[in-house]
Amino acid sequence: QAQFQASVQGTITDTQGAAVQGATVTLTDQATQTAKTTTTSAEGFYRFAEVAPGKYTVTVEAKGLQKNITNYVTVSAELARGLDITLTIGQMSQSITVSAANVPDLQTEEGNIEGTLTNQEVQRLPEFGRDPYELIRFSPGIFADMSRNGVGLSLGFPNGAQNGSSGPGGSNTAIYQTENQLPISANGQRPNSNDYLIDGVSVNSLQWGGAAVVTPSIESVQEITVLSNDYDAADGRSSGAHIKVVSKAGTNVFHGAGFFQYQDPGLNAYNKYNGYNFGPDTFDPTLRDDNAYRQFGGNLGGPIFKD
Repeated sequence: QAQFQASVQGTITDTQGAAVQGATVTLTDQATQTAKTTTTSAEGFYRFAEVAPGKYTVTVEAKGLQKNITNYVTVSAELARGLDITLTIGQMSQSITVSAANVPDLQTEEGNIEGTLTNQEVQRLPEFGRDPYELIRFSPGIFADMSRNGVGLSLGFPNGAQNGSSGPGGSNTAIYQTENQLPISANGQRPNSNDYLIDGVSVNSLQWGGAAVVTPSIESVQEITVLSNDYDAADGRSSGAHIKVVSKAGTNVFHGAGFFQYQDPGLNAYNKYNGYNFGPDTFDPTLRDDNAYRQFGGNLGGPIFKD
């Protein structure tokens, strides 16, 4: 039950602005057709908890009012989605269908600075070593340059030992390295103040703060939500960025993919920062990245039980 922290909530009113009590609200996942149902309170409020990221249909029915169907309600990973609905007087057999895709998604449920990386962004944006955590730098309130040294290893901020971050450093030779501490700062906080979760489970290192002991494969990631100034008591623990990864779930349609990534020294560029170095008659040679990577894999997803 702790796997998903996202929610859909709002208030149901009539055209006069009065709260509609006892209305039946149904939330249906458009990818799997699974549904949840609840009723509104005396204030017309409803809420669905433990919602997976995706697109949903929200259906509202109440006596003496027309049924309202709202399609394409987008729920981002681990975030609250607000949706207030106004019902029109009429027969329950009558219905109004609207598309939430045409309505700007204004976040009014909380005031955090946050951003969500979608599945397409995770798969298509470039990152070193196919590490999805490298894309955290594109989130609001996050500073990072993801620079590399001459041998291709991660460089941290210049404020401590061991790659400048007083820890094991960011992803280097493989996405499955034991401890992955990316040099990212959330609104000036230290890298060791960051917090990592996958499907609601903490994957933080017990030895190094701000390091993840699990780095997921790109193919397994549905969405990544990054909160850079999190004040939610449900998170706690850390003052830096809260990185929340949600893994993929199957839909009613089978999907699959395969990939092969080829990197060879003959295709790599030369380091242009060569020349004189400190010391008598010391010069940096003209070198290029000598890494040779052959990464390949695949994935398959679909329904265990349809609908």
